Amino acid sequence: MLRGFADEKSQSHRNSVRTWWVLAVLLTIALLFGTIGVAGLLAVAGLLSLQEYLRIIGWNQVGRPTAIVVFSIVPVYYSLLLLGYAESTRSIAPAAVLIVVGATRVSLGLVQDFIRTTAALIWGVLLFVYCLSHAFLLLTLPDLPEPWVGHLGWFLYLVLLTETNDIAQAIIGRALGRNKLWPRVSPNKSLEGLLGAMIVTTLLAVLLAPWLTTFMQKSMSTGIVLAVLSGLLISTFGFLGDLNKSGIKRDIGIKDSGKLLPGQGGMIDRVDSLTFAAPVFFFFVQAILVLR
Repeated sequence: MLRGFADEKSQSHRNSVRTWWVLAVLLTIALLFGTIGVAGLLAVAGLLSLQEYLRIIGWNQVGRPTAIVVFSIVPVYYSLLLLGYAESTRSIAPAAVLIVVGATRVSLGLVQDFIRTTAALIWGVLLFVYCLSHAFLLLTLPDLPEPWVGHLGWFLYLVLLTETNDIAQAIIGRALGRNKLWPRVSPNKSLEGLLGAMIVTTLLAVLLAPWLTTFMQKSMSTGIVLAVLSGLLISTFGFLGDLNKSGIKRDIGIKDSGKLLPGQGGMIDRVDSLTFAAPVFFFFVQAILVLR
């Protein structure tokens, strides 16, 4: 029995490694196509996350017409961003989502469990479309300096730090985790995993900053401070994004959001950290541009 469990765990680990390689290849391909590729990658991730999310809520509760409207938000939203309306679209998107989703459901007469389901749909769109899109919106900031590797460096910096934080948190937590933080929400989250990942992510933030950002261009000391702050922010809010996903799953009573990514669960399990880390890093970089 123990051998079977060990074999199953080993297979899961191999699947997870293979999935990481596939995701790395997809990210590379997206970067080769520039801003269009990044927008396309995030749009697909958003659509797949919404598909999993609506399945979790319950297709019968959502209804096909509402689902069509929710899915159509994604291409419309990213098209507007690519057409150069990033600032205005970002400003009106939250209110527009609330109005469109609410109006759709009430006009269809879907009043049973109206508050819970409508709020859940709006929450999902804001998380997996609006919040996630801030990873792309980084590239639309006016007067954003271009790093050594090109303007896509800012996006790559955010993604690499967020995913490294996830991996480090899992590895360190399994190896050293003793003090559980929120066992009712996520039994595997530990203080040791959080702090260990924070250290790893912050060190990587400093190492990558000269190539993927312009933090170091004016002053090395100021650049190091900005890189450290970036690492701490991404690590902290990436952790909270992951915890937020755990809260959703505990409410529904499931372990994984899906089986799309072997060894890693569903798409929601992969983008959860970015849903919180991307907006925070976006506003951090925006604040630097304003204050410089």
